[in-house]
Amino acid sequence: MALTSPHSLSSASASFYTAQDSGPSTAMPSYREARPLPRELQEHCRIFLEEQLYVCAANLLNSTLGAGLGRGEATSVPVPPASHLALLATLMVHPAQTTRAEKADVVCVAALAGDYLRNLLAVVGPVNGGFRRAFRFGGVVGGRRYGGFGEDEGGSDEEDDEEEKGRGGDDDGLRGALANEHSVWVRGQDLWSTVGWAFNTAARYPARWRFWRVWLELVLDVLEADWKERSRLDGVDGDDNDEEAPTTWRAQSMVVMYLDQRDGRQSGLKRIVRALFADGGDLSSSAFPEVFDGEPRGPRKPSKKRKRELDVQNDQFGDYLDDDSISSGVSEPPTPQKARRGRRLPSAVLSTYASAGLAESVPLRLRFFRRLSAATWALRRQDQLNRLYEDYAAAVKVLPLPLFSLFVTQRENPLVDETHITITKELFELLLPAKHKSPDKVDAENDAKGGLTMAMLEHCYMPWPANTVGLDDNAKLSLLVENALQLLWTLDLVEYSDGLADAAIKGIEARKTKSTTTRTGRAKAEAGDLVAQNVLNNSAERIRIILKLLRECAGPEPEM
Repeated sequence: MALTSPHSLSSASASFYTAQDSGPSTAMPSYREARPLPRELQEHCRIFLEEQLYVCAANLLNSTLGAGLGRGEATSVPVPPASHLALLATLMVHPAQTTRAEKADVVCVAALAGDYLRNLLAVVGPVNGGFRRAFRFGGVVGGRRYGGFGEDEGGSDEEDDEEEKGRGGDDDGLRGALANEHSVWVRGQDLWSTVGWAFNTAARYPARWRFWRVWLELVLDVLEADWKERSRLDGVDGDDNDEEAPTTWRAQSMVVMYLDQRDGRQSGLKRIVRALFADGGDLSSSAFPEVFDGEPRGPRKPSKKRKRELDVQNDQFGDYLDDDSISSGVSEPPTPQKARRGRRLPSAVLSTYASAGLAESVPLRLRFFRRLSAATWALRRQDQLNRLYEDYAAAVKVLPLPLFSLFVTQRENPLVDETHITITKELFELLLPAKHKSPDKVDAENDAKGGLTMAMLEHCYMPWPANTVGLDDNAKLSLLVENALQLLWTLDLVEYSDGLADAAIKGIEARKTKSTTTRTGRAKAEAGDLVAQNVLNNSAERIRIILKLLRECAGPEPEM
């Protein structure tokens, strides 16, 4: 029996909430077995990392991934301690190795670290590779991130730590600030604080977003692979919604760890959704501040001071005897200076980049939502699932019109069709006037299952204007109607009828009329209104084109 919500706005069948991978996850895994990195190699790697010889460490680790392949043997792959993996993930995004790097050999460190982590994920997988322990937030990481070479079924973090102690795991921590207090896993506090800041950089700091985007893509790849592998271990196919299926492994998945990490199991959802919609504005920047101190700053500018030559024979001592180079051994307080701000782009350039950066970030935001949706459904957290969709739809509804269109579009994106249906119905409820006909009065059976049908579209959603006179809201509603038509067409659930066409035309005219109603306090049209008017007109034209295509696909009417 499908799990359904008691709330009319969020009721949906299992399939409409599921966001698991479409491929079969019960097939035999292609991952190789893992084993601890041999002690001698581990010591070499430790020295390289602690002495900041990161290129040497990455090359050494990458060379171990091909163990046995030259002889055609599928031998186990040596995996380094989790503290090493955690540091490599930090190197991918830390300013010192990215936007503040002053030498070419430093700039390549982030790419090399990311390449190894991706290669390790592809070869041994997320569970054998110990990514769950390596990618944990909070606390000093140096002595507590020993790599996992397979995890006990349903093992908790505490049990993992006890096993690490038994293997001498506390001796495998790394020294150095980047492996401990300056690690992304400590500075970021939790995943959602880090994600929120990363999405802020998409709108405000293009140089930082370049690296945060790659880091987010890696984290998402790990989360997706981890969920798929644990679904297989639970004996569940990617599209299987069987209520009786065990959840032992999936309950210990990385996405569930992050979901439950802050403020208990239930109360952090609103904050998570806020992180997914962080846009670099004042509220988002306050809620999700920079992860690393002074992060937006770039590399230091070269000094313009002329270098002085050293020529002892001619009494030229360079700066050796300069007053400012003589130190008494006591540190004097620095001269107070005005606080420096990160360099800001010109407003016109910043506005253009913000649009491009935010648009580029939308697929990543949708992938995070898909992971959350899959986890809350699989673990049968119905109340949490309902709130997740309600909060998500409410956040989408208030987005600027260009971003709204990217979230509801039927262009290729990570969300499955069933998730689109649920979100579309939620948005209809938020944008339509209260007097619109309820779908349970038109198609009670499918509405109870969370479905969207042609009858609902024709009688409940299409004929209406928005619940405000705003051009933005009416344009959004038009985009939503257009999206719903395309969605049902994709699923082969719509066909032409005179009633459908009449409802569509009625809605087009109603939205046009309502949005041109005189609004008080508006002497002239604003630039945003002109954009919204164009969106409304273009969407109306596309709806007419869809109707025309549906009619042509239906063929000529039979003669009586």
